[in-house]
Amino acid sequence: MGHMRWLLATCAVVWSLAGCASAEDYDLEHRWLFVMRNHRRAENVARTIALFPRAAAAGYNAIVISEGGLYRLDTADDAYCANLLKLQQEARRHGLELIPAVMPIGYSGAILGRDPNLAEGMPVKDALFVAHGQTATLQPDPPASLPGGDFERVEGGRFLGWDWYDDPGQSTVPDHAVVHSGQTSVRMENIDQADPVHGHCRFMRAVEVRPYRQYHLSAWVKTENFEASNAAHISVLAPTEKERSVATITVRVEPTQEWKQYHLVFNSLNWDRVRVYIGTWGGKGGRMWWDDVRLEEIGLVNVLRRSGCPVTVRGENGLIYEEGRDLEEIRDPQLRPWQVYHEPPVINLTPNSRIEEGERLCVSYYHPIVIGEWQVMCCLSDPKVYDILRDQVRAVNDLFHPSTFFMQHDEIRVANWDHACQSRGLTPGEMLADNVRRCVQIIRDISPEARIWVWSDMFDPMHNAVDDYYMVNGTWAGSWKGLTPDVGIVNWANHLKGKNLKWFADRGHEQVLAGYYDHEEWIIEDWLAAGEDLPGIVGAMYTTWRDDHSDLEDWAADAWGTHSSPEE
Repeated sequence: MGHMRWLLATCAVVWSLAGCASAEDYDLEHRWLFVMRNHRRAENVARTIALFPRAAAAGYNAIVISEGGLYRLDTADDAYCANLLKLQQEARRHGLELIPAVMPIGYSGAILGRDPNLAEGMPVKDALFVAHGQTATLQPDPPASLPGGDFERVEGGRFLGWDWYDDPGQSTVPDHAVVHSGQTSVRMENIDQADPVHGHCRFMRAVEVRPYRQYHLSAWVKTENFEASNAAHISVLAPTEKERSVATITVRVEPTQEWKQYHLVFNSLNWDRVRVYIGTWGGKGGRMWWDDVRLEEIGLVNVLRRSGCPVTVRGENGLIYEEGRDLEEIRDPQLRPWQVYHEPPVINLTPNSRIEEGERLCVSYYHPIVIGEWQVMCCLSDPKVYDILRDQVRAVNDLFHPSTFFMQHDEIRVANWDHACQSRGLTPGEMLADNVRRCVQIIRDISPEARIWVWSDMFDPMHNAVDDYYMVNGTWAGSWKGLTPDVGIVNWANHLKGKNLKWFADRGHEQVLAGYYDHEEWIIEDWLAAGEDLPGIVGAMYTTWRDDHSDLEDWAADAWGTHSSPEE
């Protein structure tokens, strides 16, 4: 679900429609339509309002509006509030009740927009810095490298230095005319002919790293009429049986573009060896060139500063050096969790520092990690996170006075690494159970009678509430224990074809089935049929991640049997 999400998909607003036609096939109390737009823009307000009559005619009785701005809602933001109130006014004109969603857990941009230091921190342990003059800078020990990454070593038309790559001489060809630097690049072409089933065109090499260090991968990419059903990627995987993901970025390219550099930062964690992948997993037509793929250890990029992410500078003799006495406060002036890479900061020494010239320092700190292109997780354990969530709920409640809230706990891919989390001695599942209890209580304190809904995936043992989920340190098992039966579940695991419906029903939760996902075909009829004999299957939601509402009428006809043509 989240791989198709837009940066602003971190909150939702739901309007309940009154007086719609009754369903013919399924008696669903909640018939929702999902919209994902930035309503700071007046044109998007108009586009959303235009959906209201179509939804009503098709039998929907709720519209879910997802956007990032609501989580940063400030009632002093007159222009934005005016847009939201215009939506509310038009919703009421169509018999709609405004119902906002809160709690951007997982996609935490709104929280980190208030304080980027609240990102979950990945640990760096004893990185080597060496003092020279008034600064101390990173001295990789040993330096990291990616042999073969410059593509200069070619014998018999084959690239040396890589463990393997797809279709030598067919989809991967040495190019001596088009290069970023040096004499050779790799040209990827004829991908759909070499691999018509998957469109794979990839290079892989295992490289040695030091455990718990921060690393930077970079690559230069050029394209010409390039097509792909899936984008290109740079990925780092752990050398485990299932190749657990350490980090990955999507290489977003134009069909035709000149050389452009892409960056990935990762933490080696407890591994001394990782596997680096580059290429495309869904290539079709056109050409793509790669060159100058490089690996280096870096230090203090996006270093986090809060009590739950301490920084320690220790001499090799064991002496702990102090900020303010031996060195200036360590900060990254360019801290921005979503900016994967920038020039690393240095450690500045004070005039009377006890650190001697040439002294080797062991530096430990925490940094955030980006999953995909932009997802950065907040810490589940820092009290300030809950202060911000409380402020958001209060601001939303003051503006809209809603009777229902939708909590956005979803695809939480990084957790339980920083000191704040580790010191609690809880599993990630136990921490998330505590988090969702606290989030529900915040809403109850501000609006005691409000109904509350939450996405399903992080509380579903058949979906994402499992072991070894992305970069989660431990298991999500038991997260569901934080949910009381009066919290409704918005279930988006349609790939399970109803296998998880009974599990939630047995726990006493009502469920809305969130289907569609921009597929040419959908299974909402079968999904609803799977839950027909279960209690609490009370709704369905047309859920588009691509802002495509062209099928909303046909989908409604399949979901609850009501169909009307859209108004001109």
